[in-house]
Amino acid sequence: MKTTPRTLEFGSVCLAVSSDGWLRAADALAQLGAGQVDWDWLRERHGLAGATRDFGVGPEAALSVPEFTGLVFRLETPGAKRWRKRAQELLGAALSGDVKVAAQMAERNPDPEARRWLAARLESTEARRMLMQTVARRGGHGPVFRQLGSLNNRSVLGMESAAVRQVRGVRQTRDGLSSEELLRMAYLDTATARALDEGGAQGNAAILAVHQQTLRREQKLWGAGLPRSG
Repeated sequence: MKTTPRTLEFGSVCLAVSSDGWLRAADALAQLGAGQVDWDWLRERHGLAGATRDFGVGPEAALSVPEFTGLVFRLETPGAKRWRKRAQELLGAALSGDVKVAAQMAERNPDPEARRWLAARLESTEARRMLMQTVARRGGHGPVFRQLGSLNNRSVLGMESAAVRQVRGVRQTRDGLSSEELLRMAYLDTATARALDEGGAQGNAAILAVHQQTLRREQKLWGAGLPRSG
């Protein structure tokens, strides 16, 4: 199948990539300093799929991104060693929480819905953090933190966290939610945090009562298709 070529950028490096995500092998191997290595030998030696893609001039040898990264860590060429150094720097930035890494990854993703999902995921995470801080400030303790999340899951998803993870095949519940579900979660947490501060609720029972009111209001608005506000 003929595909429309595009590029994958990594720093100053620009690699040709097919619309289904395969790299042109000639370009990728040149980056690793293995451009002159016999393709058939390399394919057999490292268990490569030997796929081909049309990058605009007919079928050419192609590498998947996992195959390319595997070669980065297996080859001992100067080019591969440079890529390993980049990988080390990237891992360090990721572990230190450098948000620029996430931004660069999101920009590489051609799917606008994936970028919307990331924005919703971050909004949901921040809303949850603010709610937990508010609950602690309002005298919440022990099981109330878990109970608030459980109530959200049942209201928005119709199931508990464990069921969500099993049904949707994820390790973290929110990784399995859609953008819409994440935004609903963010609304619930933000609205409850605001209501707790405005109403002066104190203690677990009062906190849960306020959250139940938020859940009922959100369900009515959601069912009616009306915009929600905090």
